[in-house]
Amino acid sequence: MHKFEKVGQDFYGVRTPSEIKSIFGGRCPRCGHELGIPTLNDIKINLKKKATKVMVLEQLR
Repeated sequence: MHKFEKVGQDFYGVRTPSEIKSIFGGRCPRCGHELGIPTLNDIKINLKKKATKVMVLEQLR
């Protein structure tokens, strides 16, 4: 679920890398390193391992 966080916001969801870069003036707010915009080769998708169910059976007394 997405929400508007400020007046004038015109989108829902995650901001783009260029929006983040302009918000912080092109620099990382923590270390001051210059921010770049990732290319398609920089993006990696990792699949989660399939969850396995563990069932604990109690013995009836």
